[in-house]
Amino acid sequence: MKKISVLLVAAAVALSASAGINFKASHATKSNKVINTELTKVKVKDLKAKGDLRLITEQPEGELKSYNRAGQGDYVSSGYIYCGQQDGTRMDIVYGEDGKVYMKNILFNCGGYFGDSWVEGTINDNVITVPMGQSIYWSDTYQANVVLAWGQTVETEDGSIGFVRDERVEEIYYVIDGQTITLQGSEGPTEIDGSDINSYLGTGLSAYWEDDDSWSGFIEWNTVLTEREPVVTPNVITEQPEGQLYTYWRQGTCIYSSWLFGIGESPLDGKMEVVFGNDGKVYIHNPLWWCDSYDSWVEGTYDWMTGIITIPTGQYLNWSEDYEYGVQLVWGSSDVYEDGTDEEGNPAYSFTYAIDDRTTEIQYMIDDDMIYLLGCSGDVNAEFPDNYIATGLMGVYSDDQSFICLEFVGEDQVAGKMVNLVPATPANPTADDWYDCGDESGYSKFYFTLPTEDVDGNIIDPECLSYSVYVDNGDGPEIFNFDAATYSYDLYEDMTEIPYWIYSGGYDFRDYLVYFYRTNEGDNPLFTENIGIQAIYTVDGEAHASDIVWLYESHVGVDELNAGKTVANVRYFNVAGQEMAQPAGMTIKVTTYTDGTTSAVKVVK
Repeated sequence: MKKISVLLVAAAVALSASAGINFKASHATKSNKVINTELTKVKVKDLKAKGDLRLITEQPEGELKSYNRAGQGDYVSSGYIYCGQQDGTRMDIVYGEDGKVYMKNILFNCGGYFGDSWVEGTINDNVITVPMGQSIYWSDTYQANVVLAWGQTVETEDGSIGFVRDERVEEIYYVIDGQTITLQGSEGPTEIDGSDINSYLGTGLSAYWEDDDSWSGFIEWNTVLTEREPVVTPNVITEQPEGQLYTYWRQGTCIYSSWLFGIGESPLDGKMEVVFGNDGKVYIHNPLWWCDSYDSWVEGTYDWMTGIITIPTGQYLNWSEDYEYGVQLVWGSSDVYEDGTDEEGNPAYSFTYAIDDRTTEIQYMIDDDMIYLLGCSGDVNAEFPDNYIATGLMGVYSDDQSFICLEFVGEDQVAGKMVNLVPATPANPTADDWYDCGDESGYSKFYFTLPTEDVDGNIIDPECLSYSVYVDNGDGPEIFNFDAATYSYDLYEDMTEIPYWIYSGGYDFRDYLVYFYRTNEGDNPLFTENIGIQAIYTVDGEAHASDIVWLYESHVGVDELNAGKTVANVRYFNVAGQEMAQPAGMTIKVTTYTDGTTSAVKVVK
């Protein structure tokens, strides 16, 4: 099997190289061993009172400064030690009025576990004083409070890591020296050796569960904060700009980096929206398919004479205030090269990429109902690994310019086809297959493909697409009810019409390919004769339905079979089975012929 190894991959890694060392965690029992107060300059008393339950989650008023952290810290969970060095992480401090100081996520790496919170202190000359016992987290589930504490990690007799809290410690001190702030009194190893438990033993600031006197697993020591240069927050457009909106359905391919799967490649789908504003401004929504979760717009200009849209590179699709980096839009290329062999002796390949700094603008051309991404290249149908060689629109992280994705289309191919966002009748779906899983619970699957176009060949918007399933157990077609009890993952009420986008354990979607599970009622299968599918396209509250397409031959050509017959009567029923005088909304039309046969179709008025 061919293999791609990633040389350059963009991933935000929260755990250090020392993560995964199993020394066994242990909640330490109380001990008479206390810190040396002469050394640490901490203030002690006979017994620490219960912590202040006030939890500060909103940023206090005052001057905000950001600091880079350095030092060491542990997080021990389920016997594994995570973290290690504090380097590269951050702390925010607000300097308020009347000598008040507020520190956000004061403990190294605990914010991701306990949520963002602030603790309060005071500043006098060059010393910040922070009282212990302040709450940094409250668990409604356990009705338990996590508070700041001072103490030290220790190795227990069975080789696990425990913690000794010094309950007499009332407050700790940070000393300001120019651009740096140092936590006083903490000490421990300055280098982390994953094979040596002693390198994880230190004295310093920790977090503690007050309800049962147990350690949270967090501790830090040798902490030094260095003031960061202010970073200008870039403009990220998240609201739809004013103007005329046009919607396109994407074409082409995306090469992407995933921390789970390495480098992958996928055909494009999904919408790309373009707004033409005033004064020649134009905005594109989700220009990168792989980054559409950011739900942002980039700005450019439009030349009405040539149909060319110009988008400057370097624009941001998102921005992280906590980490002060975002995703930028650039132009670039990808390549692969042989890098040894895999386990089976086949050539192995490594992926690389390059940002084209000379390209400062990206251009699209609009021609009738198509939009073209100009200047990109690549052959998605080429044999591996040539299908990973491409030039196009790239997303990178702004801090280190590491690769996220590359979007491209082949020569003379369109980037998108305009979506028909007016009421229209969808083309017929296809009923593809029935698969009996053969297990005792009676699960089976009905596979079908929903249409991508309306009956006139226009691209339709799948967000406006839904479907209904019909069954015929010998008594004529009946609409199938997806009951919430059986299909409980995403259905909170019974439904007879399912939006295309719903995903659950009962359904699966890939592009327009869909299947859903069938469940027996005891030993009786829900479907014994036939099953059909109908697509519904709803725009601005107006719905139009396709024909019902049946899986088996018995329902193929129903209209042809009924052609020439004499209609005895036509009756209308709503989805609850109640007869109606005239069709309204979603209606079942039942036609009875003089020969005694009937046919039923769903109509939408």
